[in-house]
Amino acid sequence: MSDNVCLQLPVSVVNRATTSTDRSEYLLNLLENILPPSDTKSVNEELKKTFTFNKYRTKHVRRKPKKVTFLTARKRSELGLNKLDNRINLKYVDALALNQLWLEYMRQMLGVNNFTDLPQGPVEPNWDNIGQQLLKADFHGAKIVVIRSKCPSLVGIHGIVLQDTKCTFRVIGEDSIIRTIPKDTAVFKICLGNVNLQLFGRELCVRPAERSVKKFKSARVPDL
Repeated sequence: MSDNVCLQLPVSVVNRATTSTDRSEYLLNLLENILPPSDTKSVNEELKKTFTFNKYRTKHVRRKPKKVTFLTARKRSELGLNKLDNRINLKYVDALALNQLWLEYMRQMLGVNNFTDLPQGPVEPNWDNIGQQLLKADFHGAKIVVIRSKCPSLVGIHGIVLQDTKCTFRVIGEDSIIRTIPKDTAVFKICLGNVNLQLFGRELCVRPAERSVKKFKSARVPDL
């Protein structure tokens, strides 16, 4: 029995071996025999169609992980980037350049070359629009002075804003000391060169990113 394993197959057996062509012809003959005559006309066309799930496989594209190009909130907190205190040795003169950038930003935002061109009262045109733009502005770099407050010790504090949060201003004074001023209890004077404007801090108790898209009501007169 073991001697016959390596023997060549007889010709009669080899001739009966099926190939892919034989299978196709067999399938075609089978379908023509079992299908009604009305359906056999389209058999050849149907067999020529290719089906994606049968003959082709989609190439698996390996996606490369996106590189993080910014610091997450947790990373910023761990690095202490959101913290401002007097240990960072920041001087008032260092913040003057930030104030100049802020003044240029305000000129572009208000659409004026000189702040003296701003309307002087509610009867002048564009008054409401300027008021809306001021409330939406970002105050990082602004020179501010507390002119009224429920807390008397806050009155007179002035400096350049280093951090504008939802409820506070962090300012650096001329003595290079960083102080925190709550917004909702104070009225601020905003220095635009030779022009001074008053803003109620209660109207600014919104995060700067949210405040820039918020619509403020101009009819209501806020109370300290």
